[in-house]
Amino acid sequence: KYERKDGDGRFYPEEYRKTVKDALSLSNFALPKYQLGQFTGPNFMSVINVPVLCRSAPILGISSDLSISDKSVVSGAPIFLNGYGLFGTLTYIATLFVGAIALAVPPVRGTIRNRLKGYNYNGNPAGKVFVDANGLSLNNKSTATAKCVFPGDAGIYATGHFAAGVANALLDATSSDSNHPMPLAGFHSPVAALDGCRQGLLVSHLKDMGAEIKVEVITDGDVTAKMIDVTKLRSRL
Repeated sequence: KYERKDGDGRFYPEEYRKTVKDALSLSNFALPKYQLGQFTGPNFMSVINVPVLCRSAPILGISSDLSISDKSVVSGAPIFLNGYGLFGTLTYIATLFVGAIALAVPPVRGTIRNRLKGYNYNGNPAGKVFVDANGLSLNNKSTATAKCVFPGDAGIYATGHFAAGVANALLDATSSDSNHPMPLAGFHSPVAALDGCRQGLLVSHLKDMGAEIKVEVITDGDVTAKMIDVTKLRSRL
């Protein structure tokens, strides 16, 4: 159980400051990075995701000797002709840079503000959110890869999907006929809060709403990847 230590003035424990600082540094956050088979660009949500991960880490038994890279795919499929995503990523970063400079001009800010007053987006239920994650052990001998597909666009429908899945899992965990441990009290991420409840609680509710979650592991000495039952992971998602 994580207990706040004296002197901790941050959202996450003091020992994870280096992890957050490295993950959100200029080189890791803003510049292109080759990972998972293609070049990736900035993910603005990483400024929230990384501190949340570091707050949850001690609850899940993950040490502070941790390195995080949270990036977005901002180009098409990685092929030789587009530099495996490098050209599209550089264009995206340049556009962000020019846009930031343009926002410093008052007439531009006024035009954008006026256009946003009449802007409305109702979301796209036919969209999909793809999340790929790769973990590497400290000795570089074991890896884990997770591939997730969630229904709906990232801004509205997929976010609502996550919220509803967590709400249903919380209702399940706190029902009067539940024989499993209660979720953690306080301010936690859903995974950390539901960690002590029954296995597969959150994953099962997300899957019921259309999510696809697959995890493969290659351990030291293995040649081929082994599929893992995500409802029986150590963190009991």
